[in-house]
Amino acid sequence: MTAVYVSCPIGDRTGGPEALTLLVHALRKRGVEAALVPMRGFRGRTVPDEYSVYDYAVVDEIPRRDDAILALTEVSPIESHRELRRVPAERTWMLWLSVNFSPLPQARYYRAGEATGSLLPPRADASGIPPLWPYDNEPLQGPARTLREAARRRDGWSPSHWRSIAIEAASIRYAERLVRQPINHGTQSFYGQGFVSSVLGREAFMLPEYVRPPRIGAQQRIPNLFLYNGKKGTWKIPELRALVPEADFRPIQDMTYDEVCLALASAAAYVEIGHLPGRDRLPREAANLGTPVIMLARGAGYCWADFPIGVDYRIPYTVDWAQRMAPVIREVLADPTRINEAQQDYRALVASEPERYERAMDAWVERLTSS
Repeated sequence: MTAVYVSCPIGDRTGGPEALTLLVHALRKRGVEAALVPMRGFRGRTVPDEYSVYDYAVVDEIPRRDDAILALTEVSPIESHRELRRVPAERTWMLWLSVNFSPLPQARYYRAGEATGSLLPPRADASGIPPLWPYDNEPLQGPARTLREAARRRDGWSPSHWRSIAIEAASIRYAERLVRQPINHGTQSFYGQGFVSSVLGREAFMLPEYVRPPRIGAQQRIPNLFLYNGKKGTWKIPELRALVPEADFRPIQDMTYDEVCLALASAAAYVEIGHLPGRDRLPREAANLGTPVIMLARGAGYCWADFPIGVDYRIPYTVDWAQRMAPVIREVLADPTRINEAQQDYRALVASEPERYERAMDAWVERLTSS
């Protein structure tokens, strides 16, 4: 009999913890013993009330048993060091949900490219792709690379930062040692699969998790309302406002799930201006509510296979990205018919995620229980 323990930042109400709670739910539904294990350095030990729709259990630590399997995300492996000591590498799974949030420098600065995730649909002419944004950080090289990287992440070498720099450096080294071990890898995005394949030289099992279905009825659309993620790329909004002053840009932030759904259901479109470290939930939640999506093609947003929302609505992240996005927003303001028709297939793809997830879970459980 196999038991699966899922290391989770319990208390956080974001896409990652919900995906991990869903994972435990799906395992238990299949008769597999499964539970969440709180990560050491995070804030809570109580699962948010919103996740009561899932069947889950919480254990403080993994019991000593030979059939235990550990699943953890890439975000902070050092927070699960006790669990990693208890479960051998061959029974450990790292799930890449937010690639660029990993401590690994090569993950932190990973960018999709045509070899691992195409910007355009299959057989499209890629010769016209413009030069992309040139100012993102690159991995550091040379002596004391890990310490210098840790200092960069902690805003420099100020004496008040020395303790946090040391902790960050330890986190980086720990993650680098872990991925050199013969652990297993899974992911919910083609972006993550491309990283694991091209950078780590490993295979990643695809587990395409899904977002909760909305619990609201139809809402009256506000034709000039454009929503964005208030925690990502907010500094870009003034540039868009200046170019399209007739649009009302409002953030999604500090809302319950039902409040997010109500906001999205009343919007003309959801605009993704941030970096997508995986198949983020807000674009898919918008699709479930029939709300069109416009996005900067960054991170997983670069990968057509992850976000096939239509060529015209995936804006290359260039120096003049705002000048490229503004006409698309004006088009939606004038007439949303074209974008709604263009994204019918994307909405159908998102609607099919629960079925695809169930099939993937069946295959994953078969793999876990037969090894």
